Amino acid sequence: MKYDLDIIIPVFREEGNISKTIEEIFKIPEINFRVMVVYDFDEDPTIQVIKNNFDESQIICLKNKYQGLNGAIKTGFENIQSKAILLYPADDHENFNLIAKMFYKFCEGYDIVCASRFIDGGSYEGAPLVKRLIVKFVSFTLTNFTTLPTKDATNGFRLFSKSIVEKFPIESKRGFTFSIELLAKAYRYNYKITELPEKWPVRTSGESKFSYYTIPFYFKWYLYILMSAFKK
Repeated sequence: MKYDLDIIIPVFREEGNISKTIEEIFKIPEINFRVMVVYDFDEDPTIQVIKNNFDESQIICLKNKYQGLNGAIKTGFENIQSKAILLYPADDHENFNLIAKMFYKFCEGYDIVCASRFIDGGSYEGAPLVKRLIVKFVSFTLTNFTTLPTKDATNGFRLFSKSIVEKFPIESKRGFTFSIELLAKAYRYNYKITELPEKWPVRTSGESKFSYYTIPFYFKWYLYILMSAFKK
């Protein structure tokens, strides 16, 4: 069966979040989509929660072929069957209504649709202070010194066209850096990019997978965007 949209959800001990997240996603109307949950180890209780509460025909559970979050994304990308791919956080119970809006923007001809916390209607309240300061600094500099069509370059909640995924194999090896990497390359080669407002979801269960040690890996692609803007 062919789908219009693949939704990839990387998980690691998200048993307290996953049911509500998936229930919200299945409220999306009029889009032929499937959900791919990518997990690291067979004993992850997240998978048992899915098996106990959802029809297996609705959701595909894929074991990570590699390691960590970055490996989970690569595993998901290797199994896509749709013309659009969306990365969705396992703990986000608030922004499911964005999924359809992002897909419709893709249908208008955009190659990347970014969820943005820094435009009207968006919010980044509740995030850890240091992380918030770093992300806002990146947003401010790229917004004011480049023509990048999004104010939220570091956000991992993003839709990509299949052509982007096939054109640019992921080089990044840590965390969500793949997302800014694909954004940077698409910007350099003039693919169409747009954004929609997102309110940052405050986690109520489990632990965040963000780690400050991944920040240097973002810096490479931050510079890449700046250099691309200079060349333009």
